[in-house]
Amino acid sequence: MRKSIYGALALAMLPGIALADWPNDQPITLVVGYSAGGGTDIMARTMVPYLEKYVEGADFNVVNRPGPGGEFGFTETANAEPDGYTMGFMNAPAFLTLPYERETRYAFEDFALVANIVTGPATLNVPKDSEIKSIDDFVAAAQDAPNALTVGHQGYGGSMHLSLEKLLDEAEIEVTQVPFPGIPPAATAILGGHISALVIGAGEASTLAADQGGINILGVMAGERLEMFPDIPTFAEQGYPLLSGSDRGFAAPKGTDEAILDAMGEAIRKTLEDPEFQEAAREQNLPLNYMPRDEYTAYLTELNQRVGELWETNPWR
Repeated sequence: MRKSIYGALALAMLPGIALADWPNDQPITLVVGYSAGGGTDIMARTMVPYLEKYVEGADFNVVNRPGPGGEFGFTETANAEPDGYTMGFMNAPAFLTLPYERETRYAFEDFALVANIVTGPATLNVPKDSEIKSIDDFVAAAQDAPNALTVGHQGYGGSMHLSLEKLLDEAEIEVTQVPFPGIPPAATAILGGHISALVIGAGEASTLAADQGGINILGVMAGERLEMFPDIPTFAEQGYPLLSGSDRGFAAPKGTDEAILDAMGEAIRKTLEDPEFQEAAREQNLPLNYMPRDEYTAYLTELNQRVGELWETNPWR
């Protein structure tokens, strides 16, 4: 692959780092805490050619460390040498919730965050024949009969659980939560009318609506309407100013040279602006959402605080 001279010049201009020092022909390991073929793994492998294009001389290798909730991958990233040759993909809120749920060999403070890549906003969905046609209808039904509505999600502590909790807090309502181990059983439940509603990511909702046609998407917890759902209003448009979902970003071990972090952040930015990568992202239903290092760090710090507060008031394990 032809290397970008502009990427080389940009990297050379960074203070305290020289091309001879990094990457220095040594492969850079990108750790994915999930199995090969999963959403994060596919995204990582799709990004590699572009990262190599925008970091002169770099050779990136994706390694999978599947484990409970991504814990093995997060641990490997946090405990690696901070030399710029091991970095990882961070799935939030998963890597934030695990240390609250159990003793882990990493903490939030063990990472040097680099950039956010994707934000998959949460969606609220009901069966096609449901009498609930809007967020207001959903809230009204929950107000009329507290805990009567059964709402599915992909497990306590996950991004969709936390998204549902935001809605419950905002609307001051109560429902009966039904956790599922994954999308297939959750899809079967809502298509069969066994639950009142389901909170899932926008990509999963798009697939379910397109393939099955058995759900209505009531709203998206995003700042603006999504390209994939131009006719579906946001929660904010319906009077509930909620932004929530799942995020996939990039981090290195704490102590990694800031010049390396800046170089990676710039490469990620250029990757997400590359038209070819954008087309690949559209094919994968990846809602790109670049956040530079400072913004990403502030965002996850606030989210981590929110997770801690929720754990204190309503521990899910």
